[in-house]
Amino acid sequence: MSISDDSTAESPLLGVSGSFGSAEIEFARRFDDLHQLIYRQGGVRPTNAAVEEVAKLIFLRLWWLKKPDTSLPSGLTLDTLFSSNENGRRLVESFKQAFKLALNADELSALTPSGIKESLWPADEPFRLSNPDVLDSAVKLVSDLIQDHTPAVSDPLGTAFDALLSGRYDHSGGLGTYLTPSSVARMMAEIAFDLLEAPCFDTPENLLLGDPFCGTGRFLVAAAEILREIGKPEATKAISTGLFGSDQSTSSVAKARINMMLYGVEHPLVWTTPDSIVDKDLSELHGKIQIILTNPPFGEGKYDSLAGISQTAYVIPRVTGKKKIDPALAGLVQSLLLLKPGGVLGIVLPDGVIESRAFDDLTSGRNGILGGEISVAANVSLPTATFSLSGTVAKTSAIFLKKESKRTPVALARVQHVGYLRQAGKAARDPQGNDLPRIPKLMRSGLSAAGNAPVLIESQEPLVAIAQPGALQSFDPSRVDPAALQARASIKERGGMELQALMQEVRARRSRLLSDVPFISVLHIDDLGTIAWHEAERYQPTTPGILASGGDLIISLLNPSKMRASVIPDELKTVQVSAEFGVFKPHQHPYAILGLLYSESVKAQLRPLGRGTSSSRRRINEGDVLSLTIPMLEEQEMSRLDTQVKESLESINRARATLSSEFGKITAS
Repeated sequence: MSISDDSTAESPLLGVSGSFGSAEIEFARRFDDLHQLIYRQGGVRPTNAAVEEVAKLIFLRLWWLKKPDTSLPSGLTLDTLFSSNENGRRLVESFKQAFKLALNADELSALTPSGIKESLWPADEPFRLSNPDVLDSAVKLVSDLIQDHTPAVSDPLGTAFDALLSGRYDHSGGLGTYLTPSSVARMMAEIAFDLLEAPCFDTPENLLLGDPFCGTGRFLVAAAEILREIGKPEATKAISTGLFGSDQSTSSVAKARINMMLYGVEHPLVWTTPDSIVDKDLSELHGKIQIILTNPPFGEGKYDSLAGISQTAYVIPRVTGKKKIDPALAGLVQSLLLLKPGGVLGIVLPDGVIESRAFDDLTSGRNGILGGEISVAANVSLPTATFSLSGTVAKTSAIFLKKESKRTPVALARVQHVGYLRQAGKAARDPQGNDLPRIPKLMRSGLSAAGNAPVLIESQEPLVAIAQPGALQSFDPSRVDPAALQARASIKERGGMELQALMQEVRARRSRLLSDVPFISVLHIDDLGTIAWHEAERYQPTTPGILASGGDLIISLLNPSKMRASVIPDELKTVQVSAEFGVFKPHQHPYAILGLLYSESVKAQLRPLGRGTSSSRRRINEGDVLSLTIPMLEEQEMSRLDTQVKESLESINRARATLSSEFGKITAS
């Protein structure tokens, strides 16, 4: 199904619903000011507790929406509590009384999977804002944020959390907290609903959508917004009866519950679990959920639950016997287990996980344990700015998987701008705008028009392409970069061939540090392929490299947007090079091959490629180099080019040696 194209809800940044505006940044600024005030005067410890107290005020504001005439022992009502000009100790005590009563109010309870109602916080949880001035500022902010049943931002607690995350959140004691921007959540929810061929909103035995790592509930909020826009009675009803979430953070669960209540859910099904990967209540839902939207924790070697690793190994045998794995991999398997046949998973994953052999095991069709084959339906590459407010530059993608054997065209997109940048630790508007709201619509139109074309470029800015599964080497959208495809096609039209016809990979030979041979780092090679030998001979690295021999071609596998390659002169028997290089043995004419590599049409093929945790640490592999399409030159032309490039490099090296010698004489004198 699809959401109508005239929908105006875009949720760009920090939780705003509607067209892009400045409200989200303004509320983030006010939350940040409030946090600073709380730290200075509020006496709230630890630092993370500040957002907890804001959540409690929003909780009370929610009660005010439901029952404004509720009387308090102090003589005030909820209505007068939020509108009173009183301040001082009586106001503080009144809010403490209100919070204690609210914890026992049936209309403010949530559901557990067993159907039991429970309060959002434990019964003995106190209200900690005791400074009257701080409380007054907080009440004014919350009152402006929630004036009626449509909050000024779609995830008010997430907005508060975002402001806190950008500099003062304490990540110690567990996995880091990286809140998914609401613009990303909205985009992913739209794509997931589009990919679900036959959504069933009225499913008493099954739930429609869930998030096993829900945090403050951003994906649940995004789903609720879409269900509300669909407008059908059964879709609106699904907001209350078809959504669920779980998380290991009690604080996050409370916030998610409040967010769902603000969307009209009387008793949200959101619960706390010690481990979402092996939660028994989630296990009861295996094979029953139509859509899962989630952003699991990630970090290589950070997950050590034997039960969780065992469940993951049951689906991905290659992790059998490991004591620690990436929780993103375990979360991916758990999410797929939850899907019913035909279901859709939208999940944020590090690019390294998507390019791993474990991921390939899941999507290669060789694994039937999940209750159906898994196919990749879409992938959206996200920029490092996406999670920058959380203090990470991890390179991630939002990838969409379907539990079905039918191989359909794959939608690929590359997002360059998410509407904001991190400047001085705070959110600032990106002057280049926000690509995210356009992605679902472009994917929709591209899938409709794709037909049988191997690759259809629906849009170049932002890049959106539709590819047949057989036309893809990987699910990285950079593989369908228009400039790279055009360069490759242009060479093929003139008669081209793959570079592997002219050379082969040399298996890396590791070495201890050798003091008597040059050590070449990536920075010792410039954009013309010349090596600064006067630096390489003096360079003293702390990390051993790999060995290369005379006549070998070395090519940097780091940051392919900048070509750094060269030939080791024949007279050098052995050199050391950084492990960031690939080493290749040309069959003949090594300098001619170097010249071909530096041609613009070949560099254009490598430039968009790369995998890694950040844009500056993106890597390619030897196979990427060998699969480059290069012009096919006649033997005479190859020989001429080889001689010309070699002589030019030798001339530059002689000039550098002369300069180095002359400069040395000046220093000595």
